[in-house]
Amino acid sequence: MTLLARVLSPAKVNLHLEIYPLREDGFHSLLSIFQMVSLYDEIRVCSLTDDDVCTITGNFDFPAEDNIIGKCCRIFREQTGIRTGLSFDVRKRIPAGAGLGGGSSNGASVLRALNAMFQTGLSPVDLAAMGAKAGSDIPFFCSAPAALVSGRGEFIEPLAARTDYFLVLVVPPIHVGTAAAYGWLDKAQMTAVPSADRAGYIRALYERENPAGWDFFNSFYPVLMEKEPVFGDITRRLRDAGALYASVSGSGSALFGVFQSEIDAKKTEKLLKKTYSCTEFLSPLAGMPEVVLH
Repeated sequence: MTLLARVLSPAKVNLHLEIYPLREDGFHSLLSIFQMVSLYDEIRVCSLTDDDVCTITGNFDFPAEDNIIGKCCRIFREQTGIRTGLSFDVRKRIPAGAGLGGGSSNGASVLRALNAMFQTGLSPVDLAAMGAKAGSDIPFFCSAPAALVSGRGEFIEPLAARTDYFLVLVVPPIHVGTAAAYGWLDKAQMTAVPSADRAGYIRALYERENPAGWDFFNSFYPVLMEKEPVFGDITRRLRDAGALYASVSGSGSALFGVFQSEIDAKKTEKLLKKTYSCTEFLSPLAGMPEVVLH
């Protein structure tokens, strides 16, 4: 019998992101609030008759065989022993390389879809552990629509997602490589200084304060603004239009503004779309997208 599944794979924004100095293992620790938003890729999964087959198709801007979906498929097979052939068809809407987590979300969504298709009964914690072998942001996308994330991304503390605000996302036509952004940050010595209860402070700020009082920041923002003036221009335009808070997601290049008024957010989307075609009105997600079986 052919098994079919469909799942929406959401983007995320980092409402807050502080990066700490380089560790002895060559990685940086971080402290961040991840929030899934209403911008999705769509993934359709179909079982095949031949075992161990994995085909991936989609409107990618890179070779399909390099996709993290294939890696997650292999990890799922190794962990479960299920060898059924699979095809994945992906319709991309999340801009690549913009700090929105599209690839990591795709990987997590595939793990969730396979878990539902084959009724393996794996918990979100199990799926997150699998996903961590493929990418540091995948555990978040297996866990909750909003979370406080720390370590290299492996420590996930789910938060009650807030839906009392709206977002305008703007992706300028420039590419920021993650490795380059970390290099700029290290060279400028602008990483954050860890403190004992920093996570508790950020969590309380998110949970208690009106978005107008969010004292959040992104460690990458100052170095990105120095490299590319467009970041400052978009931030100013978002704030001038009424954004309570505006920043970069991940290491860029996507920026977003937080609005309390849906009307103001939609007006801003229309205004900025005249200059930046990749502009979206978005809402924060309060729940994980469901896997639909056919």
